[in-house]
Amino acid sequence: MHEHLMRRTLSLAERALQEGELPIAALVVLGGRVIAEASTGERREGRLLAHAELLALEAADRVCPFGESRRDAVLYTNLEPCLMCLGAAMSFHVGAICYALESPSDGAVALARDWARDEAAMPSYRLPTIIGGVLREASGALFQRYVERYPDGGPLSEWASSLAHLV
Repeated sequence: MHEHLMRRTLSLAERALQEGELPIAALVVLGGRVIAEASTGERREGRLLAHAELLALEAADRVCPFGESRRDAVLYTNLEPCLMCLGAAMSFHVGAICYALESPSDGAVALARDWARDEAAMPSYRLPTIIGGVLREASGALFQRYVERYPDGGPLSEWASSLAHLV
């Protein structure tokens, strides 16, 4: 099931690449169905906080009523979430995050795993189950295509190149 939904995430990221965006996408799945999806919109929206995960979580947050617990929700993304997006997923109370490719320069999974806190103080705010490496190579290939398409893309191209070289 994770591979099927990650393929859908990668397809959405491919469309973002074709539109000139970084190839990053996210889905929010609840009760076995996709309730929200988004791709990074930094160029499209002209703002830095238009991350795919954040946009998908914002759209999912507008879905009412849920019917299921938010803890049953899974966030799929083809790139390890940054600290902001991981925090948003935790605030949404997703039960799990499934990602394809790690992001050594800004991914937050390692930081979050080392986070020590008193869960009794706020038990609903906790780290989701994290599953990494699902279709990792396919996600890396998207970043390689981004670099080939935008070789002089400045810092984003350099960052995307560092991701492409992981696989």
